[in-house]
Amino acid sequence: MSLLTRVVLSGALFAIAAAGLPSEADACGGMFCDLSPPSGTPTAVEQTGETIVFVVGGGFVEAHVQIAYDADDDARVLSWIVPVPAVPEIDVGSAQLLENLLLATVPVYGFETEDAVCDEASEDGGDVMFLLAPDGAGGGGGPVVLVEATVGAFDYVVLEGGTSQSVMGWLSSNGYADNDKAPAILDAYLDEGAVFVAFRLTAEAGVDDIHPIVIRYPGHEPCIPLRLTGIAAAPDMSIRALVLGEARAFPVNYRHVQLNRVRLDWEDDASNYTKLVTGAVDEAGGRAFVTEYAGPSSVVGDQGLHGGDALGAVALEQLSATEAIVALREHGILVCTSTCQYNHPLIAGLLARYIPVPRGVTGEAFYACVECYENLVDEEAWDPVAFAADVRERIVQPATHALELLEQWPYLTRLYTTISPHEMLSDPVFAEVPDLPDVPRAHGALRSEDCCGLSMRLPGGRGVRYEDGAWPRWNAAMPWAERVSEYQAEGPPTEILNQTATIDALVAEHNTRVSCDQPPGTTGGEPGATTTTTGGTGGSSGSGTSANSDTTTSDCACSSERSRPTAWAIALLGILVMAARRRR
Repeated sequence: MSLLTRVVLSGALFAIAAAGLPSEADACGGMFCDLSPPSGTPTAVEQTGETIVFVVGGGFVEAHVQIAYDADDDARVLSWIVPVPAVPEIDVGSAQLLENLLLATVPVYGFETEDAVCDEASEDGGDVMFLLAPDGAGGGGGPVVLVEATVGAFDYVVLEGGTSQSVMGWLSSNGYADNDKAPAILDAYLDEGAVFVAFRLTAEAGVDDIHPIVIRYPGHEPCIPLRLTGIAAAPDMSIRALVLGEARAFPVNYRHVQLNRVRLDWEDDASNYTKLVTGAVDEAGGRAFVTEYAGPSSVVGDQGLHGGDALGAVALEQLSATEAIVALREHGILVCTSTCQYNHPLIAGLLARYIPVPRGVTGEAFYACVECYENLVDEEAWDPVAFAADVRERIVQPATHALELLEQWPYLTRLYTTISPHEMLSDPVFAEVPDLPDVPRAHGALRSEDCCGLSMRLPGGRGVRYEDGAWPRWNAAMPWAERVSEYQAEGPPTEILNQTATIDALVAEHNTRVSCDQPPGTTGGEPGATTTTTGGTGGSSGSGTSANSDTTTSDCACSSERSRPTAWAIALLGILVMAARRRR
């Protein structure tokens, strides 16, 4: 297909997801989603921020959280505090699951030129409190320590009761940094009956060992503890919540916004996506989410999970170091040719601990043919029982649980917001709301050029003229949010703000001002409505006729349907002139 296509993925790749996106694009019923840029691999717009994946069912809430860290800090003094409503169960999470969830749902905004598209059928900080331990920290007293244990690469304790001062005293005396803003916020959580879970890396763990944590506690509503986050959060911090369940998740105590996609810079790779979200959230009062995807969880691939799951059938504790490497290669966890590909984010750290590369040998050569260097294997480092236990806890069990979750829960919602510390006055809570429409990840527009210049037909039908060959730069009158709604305990959400008419009027005024004749259509329609074309489905080349257009031609006078009689008159005049000359 020889169309000029540009695609931008606007969203966040997880901190551990350094690998590129798969080359094949997800199909969504039309050509746009089956196309990719000339390189074959869409390019992600990198955004930082925190992501939590929630699973709700059976009277429990599971929160899957990747612990973020600053690469410039010493990971050995990393500590992490989170309030939960009840004493939780703590497990190792699957980094591969989180990566797959994010890659499958990252929003895609793009356009095609001269053909039709399918349409619908991101900051520092974190969502938990991070502290760095001062040097020379020692033991101490404080609140009641309910649990003290190790999970994967982390030691953790569960603290209950006391006052904010005694909790802070315990944290300080046990190696957690103080913060003057913490006591008032801790008091609020204590008054609500919360317990605190404090994590730190074990003494022997390093950066390569950092993995997601699963916090499972009794409850029915997923909640992000933003009040505690506000102590050290950056302005307009990015927060993403993904919810696996039976139906679409919706914010209960925060508002919901639908973006005004006229504000998106379609021509410049949607580079202002985060700014658009921030502006829309601000118009909704500063505490709101946008839905980036809502639909079947079947869009999430299981790549990287089956190998870890199958490894559970291998009796690793009975293997030699050489046999263990062979087993990892056979299950696709380790692939070495000219370079080594570690198909699990934790395997490199485990190999460095239990089967380190000998001096004078490259890792690629050693792991690709460990049989060739069997006499160089460090037998003192090799502990088959400990290696088997770590592999099962950090790779096998998380992969097996991840596959179970994807099989069990049919629906996935991805929500996103940016929020500043002064707005973190309440913790966002989410609930499932049946019968809400799906929200696809792919949003396609159609760019065309005629004698009047460039224009773009946006999802939903709005047509926008370029100005001096560039995408319009809207002034403050143009809204950021199209609609704002609020949750109701019963029934669908209530719409509290609808700016469609304002947007349509401003687009119409702009098009009239810059057009050489008549503007393209400016019907707003429902955001996300499908833009169809004749003969333009399933990847086949269409005629370029939009379902929102009345003719197959452009909107300017020199090439419109109504200009054709003039063209025929000119042709007839030419024939008459030639006939007159012959008579002479």
